Amino acid sequence: MDQHMYSEKPAVFTPRFLKISAIGLRILTTIFLFLSLIILITKVTTDVVEVTADGEAKDDTLHFYDLVGYRYMTATIILGCAYSIWQTVTTVIRLKKGYEANLVLEYYGDKVMSIALATGSVAGFIMTGELQRVIVSKGHGDYIHRALVKVC
Repeated sequence: MDQHMYSEKPAVFTPRFLKISAIGLRILTTIFLFLSLIILITKVTTDVVEVTADGEAKDDTLHFYDLVGYRYMTATIILGCAYSIWQTVTTVIRLKKGYEANLVLEYYGDKVMSIALATGSVAGFIMTGELQRVIVSKGHGDYIHRALVKVC
C-alpha cells in the first residue's frame, strides 16, 4: 500500500504556458486601449449649433482636448498602452532568457495602472454626462437622442 495517499500531481498549466497567455492578454489589452484611443480622438468631436439672441446660428465644435475629463482619459489610455507594451516586451525577454519576474513590482505596477485606467474611464463617463446635460439644456436634446439611437 502506498504510504502517501495524495501524491504530487502535475500542474494543469505549465509556467511557460502561463507566461505565454500573459503575453497574449497584454497584447489584447494594448489593442483595446489603442482602439479606445482612436475612438476617443475621432468620435468625441461634436458639432453643436447654438442660436444666439440675434437669431444668428453659431457653430461650436468640441474636440476631446477641449474638455478636461477627456484629456485625462486620453492621458491614462496613453500611459496604459505604454505600460502594457513595456510589460509585453519585458515578459518576452524574460521568457526567452529564462529569467524569473519580480512579481511584487509587476503586481503593484498592474494595480496602479488599473486604478489609473479606472479613474480615466470614470472621468470620461462623467464628462460625457456633463456634455449631454449642457447640450440638452441648450435645447438640442433631440440631437443627443438621435446620436444615442444610432449607437444602439
